[in-house]
Amino acid sequence: MYYVIIGRDCPTMQQELATAVQGREDVRVILNRRYGERRCDDQPNSPNRRRKERRRSPDFPPADADA
Repeated sequence: MYYVIIGRDCPTMQQELATAVQGREDVRVILNRRYGERRCDDQPNSPNRRRKERRRSPDFPPADADA
């Protein structure tokens, strides 16, 4: 599958390409509707981001234990 993503400032290009590849199932022409960059670095990355322990103790006995 091929995706052709066209910038929001070129809607006529999106229409022309979509018409040109109309019969093909392996090509999609998409108009990008986003405003600006999604990945912003507004806040600095802290090395101690995680506040809780990620590992937790199991609440049940192991599966191979005989009951």
